[in-house]
Amino acid sequence: MKVVLLAEAQRRFEAEDEWWRDHRDAKELFIEEFAETIDQLTFMPAKGQRYRLARGKLIQRVLMKKTGCHVYYFYDRGRDLIEVHSI
Repeated sequence: MKVVLLAEAQRRFEAEDEWWRDHRDAKELFIEEFAETIDQLTFMPAKGQRYRLARGKLIQRVLMKKTGCHVYYFYDRGRDLIEVHSI
């Protein structure tokens, strides 16, 4: 399974990581939970909750419970690909 972060997701990832490092004692929590979430999605890509249709793609979301952040993604079965759209 291939995972790609689109430009918006990359920006949000960097901003969230910076915020956690600047404002929380558990500075690595966001990165650790994000990595765990992506790992889970590679094994169970249908795990997410239906969120909305965007340009013909079903966007799903999954909650990262410890940080309270959602990961918004599209699972392309045909290409065995997860596109992370936002965080």
